[in-house]
Order: sequence, then C-alpha cells, then structure tokens
Amino acid sequence: MTPLAAATAALWILVLTRLGPFLRKRGDLVFFAALAGAAAAVLMAPAVSDTVFAGGAAVPTVGSLIMLGLGLVRAAIVRAVVLPAHQAPVLQRGLLQTAAAMTAYCSAYACAAIVGAVPLRGLPAVPEAQVDVGVFVFTTTLSIYVIFAAVQIALVCLRYVPQMASGLFRIGFTTVAVGCGSAVAGMAANVLREAGDLTSLGLDAGPALEASFEWFAGCAGVLLPLGLALPSLTRWADAWQVYERYCLLRLDRVWRRAADTNLVMDALTAPLSGVVSRDPRSRLHRALVEIMDSELAAGGSLLTSSESRLVKKSEEAFYA
Repeated sequence: MTPLAAATAALWILVLTRLGPFLRKRGDLVFFAALAGAAAAVLMAPAVSDTVFAGGAAVPTVGSLIMLGLGLVRAAIVRAVVLPAHQAPVLQRGLLQTAAAMTAYCSAYACAAIVGAVPLRGLPAVPEAQVDVGVFVFTTTLSIYVIFAAVQIALVCLRYVPQMASGLFRIGFTTVAVGCGSAVAGMAANVLREAGDLTSLGLDAGPALEASFEWFAGCAGVLLPLGLALPSLTRWADAWQVYERYCLLRLDRVWRRAADTNLVMDALTAPLSGVVSRDPRSRLHRALVEIMDSELAAGGSLLTSSESRLVKKSEEAFYA
C-alpha cells in the first residue's frame, strides 16, 4: 500500500468515526477537517482528478482543501484544550491565517497559469515557462502554511498532554503532535526540492527529497487521523473498563509473586482471570488490596521500586 493510499484510508475511517458526533451535535470540526483531507487525498489520484476536473483546476482545489482541513484541525484542538474565555482571539487569528494562505495560494497559481507555467482551463502551459518563480511561489505557499500550522498544533498538543487525565487523550494528542512533525519534515523536503528545481542547484538530491516528501506526508496523513480518532474512543473504553483490564494484566505477575496466601480471598481468582471478567474494576480493587496488605505484613520491603510504581499507577484507575 502506498503512503497516499494509507493516508486516504485513514482519513475516510476518521470521517466515519466522527459521523456520529457530527449528527448528534449537528456540526463537528474534526468531521469537516477529515472530510476536507479525505477529499484532497482522493483528488490527488490522477485518475480521479482528470475525471472530476479539467484544465489543471485539481491542483489549487487539492491545496485549498489541505489548508482548510489543517485549519479546522487547529480550531478543533484549540476548542478542546483552551479555556472558552481565551478561545475567540485564537480561533479568529487562525481563521484569518488560513483565509490569507488560501487566497495567496490560489492567486499565485492563477499568476503562474497566466504566464504559462502551469496548465489551466483556456490557458495551456508553455514548456519554456515550466520552471518559473510562480510555480515556486504557489507550491511553497502551501508548504509554508502547513509547516506553520503544524508547528502551532504540535506545540498546543504537547503543552496540554501532561494535564490530561485520560490515557487515550494523551496518546491521541501525542500522536497528533508526531503527525504534525512528520508533516513539517515532508513539507520542508518539498520546499528544498522546489528550490532546487528553481535554481538548478542540488538536482541530484531531487529524487531523494521527492521520496522523503511522499513518505513523511503519507505518515502525517495516517498519524493525524489516528490521533484525532483516539479521544473519541474514550467513552467506549470507559464502558468496557479497558484501562482496568490492562492494569490487571500488568499486575498479575506482581500479585503471583508478592501476594500472601493468608491474605488472599480466593487463590483461584488471580488478576489475569479478571481481565475477561464482567467486573474488572472490582477485581482490580481486590488485587491491589491483597498486594498492599501483603506489603504491609512484610514490613514494607516486599515490593521492588518498579512494582511499587506499577501499583501506584494502577490505583489511578479509581481516581481518573
């Protein structure tokens, strides 16, 4: 599977997972962001773009959809983590930046089409003008906006991750930050490649930069939807007590080594059996009580430092 195909699949899966919140709230920023990204990914396929658009209009459409999608992701992240009283100026600034970038991008593409650097309906490309400043401007406008927005999103995610109580939220926002880093790397490679084409310097590195762009952009297209989808699974994870089952799985080895048989209520109900039980929360509570009672009976020297940290971490399941 190519990076583009993987990104397309991930984006459409995110669209489907956010369809429920979209229908319930009659609006969902992540849904619209995913829809814009998925549409852009589909239009990147030459067979689709040639069928849907004629005369080169697919390029500015795809670029605009990418900018719009990333702008909506930034807005969704801001609304998720920033206090409501401080959201308005941040959202307005982001909206203006996205609108300005889209305008500059489409304007640069139109100027490049006028001079014949790129094809557009009624304005065929002139071979002598293929390497033109106009091409560099409109391609780098998209790249620079993506880099700018991705850095902003990554910084916001990393700033608020330590404050998040839910493990899925922490993993999801960290994944979004990593995806933004991949997008920055991909777009930086694209800018260097375009600069090399414009100046005829470093042409030998062109294929490597092109491959890096495709790989990093594909990774970003997979990681961003994955990170945005994970927080929506929190309700399902809470209902199935996934974290409690995970803690029982990790505690089983500690319980078998440390639990005093005189303090164990039922030696047959080890934590491992609670992983598949109907009430893993109560089984986790019992396992923790038995381990800590055994630790007290041994004078506080039974558990190793790593086991003590694991027990303390497992206790957090009752305070999350």
